[in-house]
Amino acid sequence: MDEAETIALRRAAALAAERRHCYCGVWETAPEKFVALGLPEQFCGWCQVCGEPGHTRHHPGAVPATGCWCDRHYGRLARWHPATPMGCLVWLCVLSGIGLGAWGVVFW
Repeated sequence: MDEAETIALRRAAALAAERRHCYCGVWETAPEKFVALGLPEQFCGWCQVCGEPGHTRHHPGAVPATGCWCDRHYGRLARWHPATPMGCLVWLCVLSGIGLGAWGVVFW
């Protein structure tokens, strides 16, 4: 791969990092930091759940935390964690279903 292709690849990765709101933009300014961690290019961390290359970004819900997740586990976290809008709705449905089921058993 020649230098022009490498620059174009890093530029595309920086644009993707802006959309993803992660730290992959550091590849543009200080790539030696990620190389020292053994990260493959276009990734900025290791997934906390499975250990695969992932992205360091803000928690998807209303939690003041930053973590590193691969895309699969970040999506799962966004859907199921109670602090996210979708997860809150899911858990409210689950808990109300359990509550209504218990109420029906007791008062049936």
